[in-house]
Amino acid sequence: MTLRRVDLGAVDDFADGQARRVELAGRGLVVVRCGADIHLLRDICPHQGARLSDGQVTGTALECLPGAEIVLGRDGEILSCPWHGWEFDLATGDMVADRKFRLRKYDVVEKDDGIYVVV
Repeated sequence: MTLRRVDLGAVDDFADGQARRVELAGRGLVVVRCGADIHLLRDICPHQGARLSDGQVTGTALECLPGAEIVLGRDGEILSCPWHGWEFDLATGDMVADRKFRLRKYDVVEKDDGIYVVV
């Protein structure tokens, strides 16, 4: 089997902290740039099939007292589903609340200011 590198676009094409859908051989993937880190995951929520690229890049709520201001931890590291709020760790693809659910994560290569996936 021969592996090939597929160009997903220039790094600057992806806004920092924003989810963006790309198509690869008819399959939807979501790219999220977090500073110097690039994450590439399957763009479908395992719950009911929502496009995660329509979701928000957020953090997790830290423990606080009732009525206190909600403070986010891991800000910019979590992708939230737009339909029901399921949250996924961008670094691993694991669901935050229940690790038996996960998204397929793809390895990316950044070279010459471009983002590539090996398929």
